[in-house]
Amino acid sequence: MAFYDACGRSNYYIEFGEGRPVLLLHGVSNSGRAWGPQVPALVAAGYRVIVPDHAGHGASARLTAPFGVSHIADDLIVLLEHLGIENLDIVGLSLGGMVALELALRDPAKIGRMIVANSFDKTATEAFAAMAEGWARAFEQPHGATLRLEQNWPSLVSPAFQATPEGMRTYQIWHGIAASADGPSLAQVSRGITDFDVSDRISALSMPVLFVAGSLDHMSPPDIGRRMAKQAPHGAFALIEGAAHISNVDSAELFTERMLAFLRSGQAE
Repeated sequence: MAFYDACGRSNYYIEFGEGRPVLLLHGVSNSGRAWGPQVPALVAAGYRVIVPDHAGHGASARLTAPFGVSHIADDLIVLLEHLGIENLDIVGLSLGGMVALELALRDPAKIGRMIVANSFDKTATEAFAAMAEGWARAFEQPHGATLRLEQNWPSLVSPAFQATPEGMRTYQIWHGIAASADGPSLAQVSRGITDFDVSDRISALSMPVLFVAGSLDHMSPPDIGRRMAKQAPHGAFALIEGAAHISNVDSAELFTERMLAFLRSGQAE
C-alpha cells in the first residue's frame, strides 16, 4: 500500500528492494521523486529503500495550517510504525536533513547512520523567516509552485547540470510535478519550518553522521555543514565540488558514491 494515515491525513510513500531500511527525505516543494538517482544504487547495494512525500507535497494530503519540522517528524514516526521498522539509516537533504536531525535527537537508538545534506541546524532567524515568507507568498499565487521552480531552478542545481540532457529531463519532470502541486499547502510548510533550532544539540547526536555540502550552494553554504560536522561526536564532512543546493541530483554520481561509502563504513571516503 502506497499510503498511510497520519492524524487523519493520507500521506504517500513508496518502497523498493529488501534489506536494511534506509529512509530518503526530500526538501521543500520537492517530492520523493528527487531521490530517483539514488534509489537503484541503494537497491543494488542491498537496502530496503523507503521514499515518502512530506505532507503537503507530491501525492500526500493537502494542508490548511502551518506545518513544521516537528510535524513532519511526527508523520514519519507513524510511517515507521506502520512499516514495523525499529532501526534504520536516514538520508535527508535540505528540509529532509532538518527532519532527519529531529528524528535522530528524539530517538537515537532507532538510527544507525545518517546523512544530512545541504541542510540547516537553525531556521529560527529573521533572515530565514524573510526568505521563507517570500517562498510562501510565491506559492500562494496562481501556479505559484511552477513559477517558483522557474525562478529558482538556476540556484537549485549547477549550471553545468542544467545544460546536460539529464538536466533538461529533470527540469521537465520537476516542472510537471510543480504544475500539479498545491501551492497553499507548500506555503503552510514554508511558514511552519521557521522555528527549527537544534544548533545547541548537535553535540548530542550519538550516531555517525555525514554532513554533505555543495561548493556552489548559496542557500546552505558549506560552512554550515562543516560546523555541524565538528560539533557532532561522530561527524564527518564531505564537500562536493561543483554541486549546488540539490547536490544529489546535479552531482548524482559523486553523491551516491559518498552515500554508499558512508552507509557501509560509517566514514566518508
